[in-house]
This record gives sequence, structure tokens and C-alpha cells, in this order.
Amino acid sequence: MDNRSRLKQAWTVARIELRRAFFSKRAFWVYGLALFPCVIFFGHNVVVRIKRERLSTHGLLQPALMDTLRKGESADAILQRLGKPPIDRTIFRRAWNQGETDGVAAIRIDPSSEARFVRLNISFPTINGILSTARIYEFEVYGDNASVNLALKRPAIGSQPCTPEESPEKAFNGSINAGKSDCWCTHEQNGFLQVDLGTPYNLKRVVIKYTGAKGERSDLARAYFSIQASKDDKSFPIIVSAPGLRFLGQMTARRQISYFDGAREASLDFEDGKLANYTVTPLLNFEEDRRIFAGVFQYFYLRLAIFFGCLGIFMNLFRGEMLDRTLHFWFLVPARREVLLAGKYAAGLIASIAIFVGGALLCFAVLLHTHSAAEVDAYWQTAGMAHAFWYATAAALGCIGYGSVFLATGLLLKNPIIPAAVLLGWESINGFLPDVLQKLSVLYYLQSLCPTPAPKDADMPALLQLLLAPAAPASRTWSIIGLLILTALVLWVARYAVRRMQISYGADV
Repeated sequence: MDNRSRLKQAWTVARIELRRAFFSKRAFWVYGLALFPCVIFFGHNVVVRIKRERLSTHGLLQPALMDTLRKGESADAILQRLGKPPIDRTIFRRAWNQGETDGVAAIRIDPSSEARFVRLNISFPTINGILSTARIYEFEVYGDNASVNLALKRPAIGSQPCTPEESPEKAFNGSINAGKSDCWCTHEQNGFLQVDLGTPYNLKRVVIKYTGAKGERSDLARAYFSIQASKDDKSFPIIVSAPGLRFLGQMTARRQISYFDGAREASLDFEDGKLANYTVTPLLNFEEDRRIFAGVFQYFYLRLAIFFGCLGIFMNLFRGEMLDRTLHFWFLVPARREVLLAGKYAAGLIASIAIFVGGALLCFAVLLHTHSAAEVDAYWQTAGMAHAFWYATAAALGCIGYGSVFLATGLLLKNPIIPAAVLLGWESINGFLPDVLQKLSVLYYLQSLCPTPAPKDADMPALLQLLLAPAAPASRTWSIIGLLILTALVLWVARYAVRRMQISYGADV
């Protein structure tokens, strides 16, 4: 049989197998991988459009006026010159007393006071004035020795607790790690918490750990309190007076205003009626979005989507038919097994390239659709067409390379999970390997084809950044040649595997 006849047979096999490649239930999730980035960029597009419409409700500001903003201007002067803004809101922020952080109040007793009994009185449990629940996680008392908590594990009494588990002694057990079961809580108005130190001490400081120390809502912070002390448990003079000594020092109002000129948003931050700070940022940044696309394409599309997509499509061509007990029908056809291998590989290749190249180009188009026509036209007239071509080429060659690997794996091994995990691990550590070993990776050649380098992960630990040493990218010509040589070698191995393949459904299922 001549080569032309074999090609016709292979194409016939491919046409029959296309249905399995495109519509197999075992590999239908492949479409989700291919379209997931499109959904992300489409969602970004929708968010940008909604924000643009919201910022345009009162019309667009002239760009020249936006450039006249100066720090120190009054809000009234800016509003008179720039007009009514689309966003004008006041945000209340906390300002803590000296010696106080979010959830912990450290208060000096000046002058010091000699006492055995110390009582915490809570006037208003919460800053919002709505909830009446007071919750104290730890109440510490210190004397001349600043490192010894005199109240630790001492007898305590207090207002009726919210639950039996939230009794007064929980505020003196030295722990806040068990959550709400590790604190004192009361619903009573004007609640109190009292500890018996056992003997009189010269008191110099108290530390109170309250709501906020465990990450609860800040508006549940204790608002107003006073501290009393006594030698005889009868007379309790105030040693920390209420004025100025509150868990929450004050609430400061900050006014925020936004303007929009059709392309840029100006965010203005006012303090005491004066412009304290402002930023002018573009609503869309074409260069930044292109870098984001490069990162999504290289870190998700090449490393995960195409990798697992080819696993689902090409593994199913032989191994799927073994599971369905239908492979023997192909072996009864009067055609060489190499022809069957070529036909099945062609079918998987057509399906994977159509799905992933189409998905990449669709995602690219959604990204461009978000930006102005002028920016997109200028991009197409310069590097846009070349970038789209090389992204599509990288996706297609990824299908060619990974497809051959998983087709051969399906012929050689029964369980695809182990080889897929090994290959994924090899590709993941590629950048940490010596240069020679990096060049034995499919991903190395695919990344060399990408027109825009992927942004680096700024959050990567410093040690890993030192170990990461990507090899110099190969030229595009050698990247294509290298991938095709790798594919040819893998298919050569698959050719011998399919020749020796014996069908034994009972052993495989």
C-alpha cells in the first residue's frame, strides 16, 4: 500500500474519531478549561462598564480641570470649580488613645494606687450604641514589677455572664486563644468585672484585651469604662476616671470624592475640610492588561489548561476505548496500526487546537474589546497581529507536544494519573533546574514563543527567587524545531507501543 492510500486511511480514521475527541463525556470538562480565562476577562469588562456608567452619572469632567487639583484646597472650593462629583461619601475611622492598639488597651495608673480589689466598670458596651453585650478577653493588673500580672488566675466576680462558659474567671486565665469561650461576657447594662489580688499591691498599670483582639467587628469595641480599686472590698474610689480614658479615643470623619473625565478617575481624600491626598488613575490600563493576559496565558493556559486538556482528549483516544471495550473493532480493520495511531492523533490534534487556540484568541478579543477603539487600532497597526499569531502558535504547539506525550502514555500505561503528576511536577520546577534540563521541557519552548514575558510573582519568597534561574529563551525557530523533534520522538515510541499492544479487557477494566 502506497503512502497516499495510508494517508487516506488515516484521514478516514481521524474523521470518525473527531466525534470522540470533541464530544466525549470523559473530556467534556476541557471546554471549561479553555473558556475559563474568557469568563474572567468578560467579568472584568462588565465591571469596568458598570463603573464607567456610575462615574459618568453627573457628566464627564474636563481633563484640564482634573489637572488643577492641589493639596490643601478646601472641599467647597473644589466643588465650586469642578462641580458635583459622582461619588461623595464620608468614612469614619478610628483614632486610638495613646498606648492602645486595636483590641488591646494599656493604661497607666497615675498616681499609683495601693489596693487589693480592682474593678472594671463598663458604661457603654459598644461604640455603635446598638448592641449591649460587653466582652472582655483578658484583664491584667501590674504593680512595681512590670512583668508580673497580679490578676493572673486570681478569684473573680462580675455581672451575670452571657453563658456559663463565659464566666468572670475566664478574663484572668492568661489566655485568649479559645475564642468566645475564653472570655468574660455579659448582657447587663453597666456591667462590672472584679478581681481579688489576695493582698494589697501598689498598682501602676492595667491592660485590657477586649473585642478586636480576636478579630471581631471593630464597632463591638468597648467604648467607655472606668476602673476602681479598694483595699477592703467596701470603698471603691475611681483610679482611672472616665474622661479621655476610653477604649476608643475618637471617630474621625474623612470625606472622599471622585471625579471622572472619561478615561481617568480622580480620588480625593479630605481631612478637616482640606484636600489631604489625591490620586489620578486611568480606569483602564492597556499595557497592564496586556501583561495580565501574558501571565494568565503562560501560568494558566500553558501550564494547566492545555496540559490537562490534552490529558483528557488524547488519553481517551486509546485508553477510553479500552474502558468502553470497543478498541478491538479498530484492530479488525484492514489497516496498519501506525495508520490507526496517526488517525487518532490527528483527530485529537484537530480537536485540541480548535478548542484551545480558539479559546486563547477569544480571550484575547475580549481583552481588546474592553479598551477604546483608538488604542486597539494603534495596537493592531503595530504589534497586535504578531502577538495574536504567536499566542495562537504557542497554544497549537502546546497541543502538539502534550498531545503526543499523553497519547503515548495512554498506550504504555493503564493509570494516567501517575505519569501526568510526574510530568506536571517536572514542568512546575522547570525554572529551578539547570539549563540543560530546562530544555527537556515542553513548557520551555512554549514560553520562548510567547510575545510578552509573564510578570514575576512579587510575593515569591526571597529564597525561591534566588533559586529561580530560568534559562535564556530559545529562538522562535529553534523552539518550533525543538517541539517538533520532541513530538516526533514521542510518536516514534508510540508507534512501537501500538504495534505490540494486546487487548485484554478483563485486565484493564
